[in-house]
Amino acid sequence: MFVRKIDKVKIMDANYAQELLRKLVAIPSVNPGFTHAPADTVGEEQMAEFLLRWAEDNGIFAQRFEVAKGRPCILLETGSKDGAALLLSAHMDTVWTEMEQPFTLQEKGNYLCGLGAVDDKGSLVSALCALRVLNQINISLRFLVLATCDEEFGMQGIRHMIPEHIRPDGVIISEATNLKIVTAHKGCNRLVIQTKGKRVHSSLVPAGENAIYKAAELATALKAYSAELLCDHRHPLLGSNTLNVGVIQGGTQANVVPDNCTITLDFRSLPGETPESIRAHVHKALANCEADYDIIEEDYDARALDTAPDIPMVRYLQKILSASGLDAEPHGAPYTTEAFRPAEFGIPTIVFGPGDVAVAHAINERIAKEQLLQASELLIRLVTSRNWQKSDFMTESK
Repeated sequence: MFVRKIDKVKIMDANYAQELLRKLVAIPSVNPGFTHAPADTVGEEQMAEFLLRWAEDNGIFAQRFEVAKGRPCILLETGSKDGAALLLSAHMDTVWTEMEQPFTLQEKGNYLCGLGAVDDKGSLVSALCALRVLNQINISLRFLVLATCDEEFGMQGIRHMIPEHIRPDGVIISEATNLKIVTAHKGCNRLVIQTKGKRVHSSLVPAGENAIYKAAELATALKAYSAELLCDHRHPLLGSNTLNVGVIQGGTQANVVPDNCTITLDFRSLPGETPESIRAHVHKALANCEADYDIIEEDYDARALDTAPDIPMVRYLQKILSASGLDAEPHGAPYTTEAFRPAEFGIPTIVFGPGDVAVAHAINERIAKEQLLQASELLIRLVTSRNWQKSDFMTESK
């Protein structure tokens, strides 16, 4: 039985999991996209080197994949080479926040606090602890753990790995869901809208054309359209599309009429939306504006996730959660994860992991101690719950 196997190997150790998290948090791995972070804290290289050493120490096969110079992904695996492949992906990079001691894991009551503790090094620790146990026993699956780079900025890592280097039968994106199953989440697109004017000295206002005033008209129209979107609840788990004006940049100094202004727009999309449909939303929002504009940049495109909640992989995990007295219902999330990439290629994908996303990217980032090991145990139970077949990862149940 499963419990006897785990008791026999005796490596499900809470102290080990916490110490491993301490080591990972101590390794700076801030995404280079956060240009205000100290230079010596940036990049995933040190994390990758640590994971390769950890794999060697534990007798686990690992490979390094170079996404860009100094931006690696690490793939670790165990189990049957010929079995169905279940991939668990967690990211190595973090955001940058002004914590007092970001790279020192601190215990505060029942929580472990530090940069990346919940997003996403806690998830990575749970995955590694599960991998360490599964490497000691016979399993029918090919179980893989992928540590990706660049999740926090451009998601280059997951785009590079799937499907070029691996095409698993099922995927769990390990992010902070408080051990709830997320089968749907919103997509994310970012667009830059530009207005142009005529630059003159500010004493000659009538002769100029103020690009900021044009942008202000557009921003007001976008605000009104955002309110309209919130009334359109089209998805049972996700509700409505949302729109946010996050950045406005224009002008050079107070005594010059600005000839250029840009608006950076964040659009959180429902399943089925495409870059084309999102542009249509923008044009609809701005249809009654007198100001002329151009969409000059679309620098981010991650689609929404909408996995059928009745696929076998989900049902099996639901049974395990129910048996543990945990919430087993499918949930939706308003944020975006790496799940969009495998789902894009028809691979059944869910999001599941320890911790609360509400404290991700926060100066009080923390994870509950008990969830680290609990997440590992649930993953192990899922992998060892049956003799897995490729049919268990079908997008539709029989």
